[in-house]
Amino acid sequence: MRPTRKLKVGLTGLMCTPFQGDKRSQFAASGAELSQMAARLGFELHVVPGGMWSLADARNASRELEEWGADFILLQTSSFGPGDFIYEFTRLDAFLGLWAVPEGAPMPNGGLPLNSFVAANMYNSIARTFVTGYQRPLKWFYGRPGSPLFDERLEVTVRALTALVNLRGARIGLIGGVAPSFDNLIIDERVLNERLGIRVAHIEFDEVIARAERQPQAETAAAAKTIRAGAASFDESQAPALDKAGRVYLTYRQIAEERGLDALAISCWPRFQTDYHFAVCSVMGQMNDAGLIAACEGDVTSAVSMLALKYMSGNSVITLMDLSAVNEADESVLLWHCGPGAPSLADDKGVRMQSLWLFDGPEGDTTGLHNDMVLKPGHATVMGFTTNFDRALVFDGCFDNTKGSYTGSRGWFKDLRLNGETIRVRELIETLMTSGFQHHYPVAYGDLTGPSLELAAWLAVKPIELIPYTAYLKP
Repeated sequence: MRPTRKLKVGLTGLMCTPFQGDKRSQFAASGAELSQMAARLGFELHVVPGGMWSLADARNASRELEEWGADFILLQTSSFGPGDFIYEFTRLDAFLGLWAVPEGAPMPNGGLPLNSFVAANMYNSIARTFVTGYQRPLKWFYGRPGSPLFDERLEVTVRALTALVNLRGARIGLIGGVAPSFDNLIIDERVLNERLGIRVAHIEFDEVIARAERQPQAETAAAAKTIRAGAASFDESQAPALDKAGRVYLTYRQIAEERGLDALAISCWPRFQTDYHFAVCSVMGQMNDAGLIAACEGDVTSAVSMLALKYMSGNSVITLMDLSAVNEADESVLLWHCGPGAPSLADDKGVRMQSLWLFDGPEGDTTGLHNDMVLKPGHATVMGFTTNFDRALVFDGCFDNTKGSYTGSRGWFKDLRLNGETIRVRELIETLMTSGFQHHYPVAYGDLTGPSLELAAWLAVKPIELIPYTAYLKP
């Protein structure tokens, strides 16, 4: 796993103008305040001192930020200036934000001090309508750091672009291929690389098992102890499966380290059960708890989506669910999976680590291990790309741990919103089914609607919009 790279934000200011406000002091104060935000939000900041008074200054500022490696440039219209300054920044690979500041008190003669917003308005229009070939979005900002309007917009951008720059160059390990017959999870790896800059490494199932059996006993026992510690209760009859869990966990971690993998998409059945008499669910929960993204059933798309949620949430623990039941009485849906939930996401009853009932035999023979747990209450966000990476599903809600359901890793999800707008259960189901979205739902705690939708915007990925419910089939 690569460490999460901090977003690199550059700042420069527009100065050349007959407007007479104290633009130098305003820009200096903005830079100092932004530096405090950088420490709080976790991004790197490079300020071009002095601002831009001429086209040569603009050219030098853009070159300085480019050489520093800026991912995102805030061009502050500290005052007004010529329109051609913006061209020096639209040629860069960095994403752009245009930052207007409040005017403040009138000048002694009653004049406008800075004309800041007009400059931002003009630059935005030039970039969007006149610069041939510039297809990227621009984001506007207004106010001073510390004001809710500015802070909220910048935090969303930092979260979204932190995910974007870390997704670029990421490597996903596909272990054992896509689960048999789960054809809706098959992707074109060329599209993934073209759109997001991510590559897939293929690892054979037989390699995993062979390496697992060669793991030293001392290291295996230590890993098994770590996995066992995540459970409030453990079925002692599954001790042999716990030993295998330690072996497989070590193997996955080693493969990820050796091959520079940021996430794994694991074909968790049927060969684990038939060839190794083992269920890998609890191992996957432990990996997600440890920060190594693990997606079920060889689902590369969900591994990418989970990785994006991890970066947007500040390295929170992510999990992957199915949508398994619907309750219109209280407008909730059941997010459930057979047992790969991360232990840290369990409610106060914790994890019951036991055999995976799906593979228990009629003669009392069992196959372990899985995590039987209810997800803790709290606000959470589902975000998933489609398998061609041109659309994204974003909906959020709250987990309710008071309603019963089915053995596995699960939680009822209510107070639903799609793209930040309240949605009824039947509308959500209509949207999922009519859009053709695949049957896996990556989940992170917290409200990540804004960062998810902004990430989609920077990537030119369309959010899946609400499809109104009808009793009749839509064409």
